[in-house]
Amino acid sequence: MSRIAIYFLVVFALGLAFVMGLLGWVTLQTNLLGWFLLLVGAAYLIGVVIVYWFRKERFWGPRAGGAMMKEESDDRSFWLIVIGVIAAFFLPPLEYLFLSAVLPRVEWMQVTGLTLIVFGSALFIWARRALGKFYSGHVSVVEGQPLAQSGPYRFIRHPAYAGYMLIALGLSLGYSSLAGLAAILFLLLPSVIYRIGVEDKLLAEHFGAQFKDYAVKVARLIPGIW
Repeated sequence: MSRIAIYFLVVFALGLAFVMGLLGWVTLQTNLLGWFLLLVGAAYLIGVVIVYWFRKERFWGPRAGGAMMKEESDDRSFWLIVIGVIAAFFLPPLEYLFLSAVLPRVEWMQVTGLTLIVFGSALFIWARRALGKFYSGHVSVVEGQPLAQSGPYRFIRHPAYAGYMLIALGLSLGYSSLAGLAAILFLLLPSVIYRIGVEDKLLAEHFGAQFKDYAVKVARLIPGIW
């Protein structure tokens, strides 16, 4: 991962986490989703300070260590995902606070949004636990890393990205945000599709026939569809 990407994760993203938590705090009195933004913002802020600034651990790479066998060289998919996630996560509460309602701002939409967020978060956590010490925010394969086929990887090849999509959709619905839905359609979804292509190509080059057999049986993002 490039120095600019690392700087973003350990410095600039802390500011974004603070803003996210602030948006959650401001909206939680009238919207259930405010609690999610507040908790996620605080968790990232505190987590990065403890893990990187105090423990000096490089959390963007796999904890397994070992020689790097394959990796994305230019971090293009990382930056595309960053843009998509920022737009999909920040536009809904900003629209909720500062623009007049277009979609109905009713309780059942908040409940629906929160339900999607819970499922998306659970799927993302499950995916991380399945990868264990080989989880990385950087598209890469290290020495000794197996091809993940257990846990949620039995059903889709990229469950963490599916989790992102569910969370983003939940935020847009819960905050009744047209801007959030547009961000998912035009920014987050294309960036996820691009990153999946990068990751699948890298895995195919490294694991060969094993990955090809796995890819034939298991869909990328939506079971039985794609």
